[in-house]
Amino acid sequence: MGKIIFITGGVRSGKSAFAEHYATNLFEQYQKGLYYIASGVPFDEEMKKRILRHQKDREQSNMPWITMEVEDDLPAITFEKHDIILWDCITTWINNILYKTEKLKDERYLKIQQYIESFQKRIMKWKEDGSILILVSNEVLDEAASPFEEVNLYRELIGKLHQWIVAISDEAYELDYGLSVRKK
Repeated sequence: MGKIIFITGGVRSGKSAFAEHYATNLFEQYQKGLYYIASGVPFDEEMKKRILRHQKDREQSNMPWITMEVEDDLPAITFEKHDIILWDCITTWINNILYKTEKLKDERYLKIQQYIESFQKRIMKWKEDGSILILVSNEVLDEAASPFEEVNLYRELIGKLHQWIVAISDEAYELDYGLSVRKK
């Protein structure tokens, strides 16, 4: 059986750096595959800069990262025991799903649920295969409810998904100002 580590925090809290450091330490221990699932889509200049910064950080680490771009549909890939998979980030992936399904109207919520169920099955399969998953996500639930339906749907989906992830996780961390607090 593998392991799941959940890492959350606000924007620019240091969670990605913490996750990458955690993953490289595991790689040094196990000497297995080191995978990075990236969900960011370069839709504006700020996001392009963020993606480039993350890519440069991985390059400078001199680690053998294998990067997979996952905008919405999950890869039909099998990982092996002690492979390390860092997924950054789940909130971006959910955002991509909402964008992709926004014109579906009546069947939208069903389609979103299919994506989430596929995610849950894939995560459990990778864990059962012995992989070590590090799932990074933004903490967006500390703000007050929004007057916008789409924002509240996003918060609802993230909240439920975070609860599920933490329930199956072996470890959970929250980052603030670059400081990590282990919650589980």
